[in-house]
Amino acid sequence: MAGLDFIRLSKTLSYLLRHGSDAVGLSADEDGWFGATAVAAATSRVIRRNVSEDEILTTASRYGGGRFEVREGRLRMGSCGYSRPPTCGPDILYHASPRSRVEGFVESGQLVDPGGAPVQLARGEGHAWRVAHRQWEDPVVLYVDAARARRDGVQFERTRTGHFIARSVPIRHVLNLREGFAEQASAGGFLVDWTTGVPRIALIRVCRRGGSTWEVAKGKIEPGEAPQQTAVREVCEEMGVRAPIQVRGELGTIRYGFCTPDGSPRLKTIYLYVLEASCEVGAFDPAIGEGIDAVRWFALEEALASLAHPSLRASIGRLLGALEERAAELGLKMAAV
Repeated sequence: MAGLDFIRLSKTLSYLLRHGSDAVGLSADEDGWFGATAVAAATSRVIRRNVSEDEILTTASRYGGGRFEVREGRLRMGSCGYSRPPTCGPDILYHASPRSRVEGFVESGQLVDPGGAPVQLARGEGHAWRVAHRQWEDPVVLYVDAARARRDGVQFERTRTGHFIARSVPIRHVLNLREGFAEQASAGGFLVDWTTGVPRIALIRVCRRGGSTWEVAKGKIEPGEAPQQTAVREVCEEMGVRAPIQVRGELGTIRYGFCTPDGSPRLKTIYLYVLEASCEVGAFDPAIGEGIDAVRWFALEEALASLAHPSLRASIGRLLGALEERAAELGLKMAAV
């Protein structure tokens, strides 16, 4: 354990268990407990240093500031570590079905298995389509807004294969069975600055009727535009950056459901990137007309804590890994968050 900064490691654990667990391959049981062995492996991948199970348990019990509970080789966030109940699993889950069953789902108002078995839900759309085509000639894949369903009391249980099951799901949470459904693709990213020797992240403050939140600059992909091009364009436009911007890393996609002001359901896919300017950025000129009233640099830890949208928090593990790799390329040593 020599040389390990337990205070910083405890902060990394807090972020991973609260926000980024799904992004780094962790899953809690129904009571919110994580196995220390799995947490050690995931933490090691994020901070690029081998961390043992004992080090994880020591950090959580002695240096967590009361944020964690530790019991029999397991840990979870304690009551003072959560401002709200933890969310477990992806925001969107996918159900493969023959098209002939869809009408029955709509009539009953529930997504259920006709034989009384639990409803099978895949983590990825590609896997759901493979299952669908293996079993039926005319299949369909349904998009379940799992995040909203959880808030409505639906319980999803993770299986040993990493997918999920539920007793039933109300049709109002199946996005593509609701009237007016459409998909929306966007792209954006984290603008990073390394001039001080440590990463700083630029975020935008967006004003809405419900208040202001700090977010990642992003926007809709225009016809004929590649996601990377959209990310660069949106960062420049929304932040008012005049310096040339380039993509330094890909963070994959996040997906979530939302409703337009008229109540129409949408499945949103956001392509996320790590971006850097090729010269000094200078002063920001936020796009006031788009509801952005401020742009500023944040220290890495502060930026991660300020992100408002839960789906963006799921990308934390991937972002930390990308920044570690970039720091190594620049000959810098990035401390654990």
